[in-house]
Amino acid sequence: MITQMSNRIFVESLTPREQQVAEAISRGLSNRQIAQEFGISTETVKRHLASIYSKLALPGRVALAVHVIRTHAA
Repeated sequence: MITQMSNRIFVESLTPREQQVAEAISRGLSNRQIAQEFGISTETVKRHLASIYSKLALPGRVALAVHVIRTHAA
């Protein structure tokens, strides 16, 4: 039940692009690789990450990757 709630929070609180960036982080991509994949600048990737960290109250990249993997494993 907690995982279902986490998944709902993940989906509802992030924009579609933020969800894509978060998933790319969980695949181990760098900011540059994410920017190339989505046709955006690395600065835009950084802005998306800052927003994601704030919305999900996560300290950084590794915590985000773990969160995404755990959320989608359920």
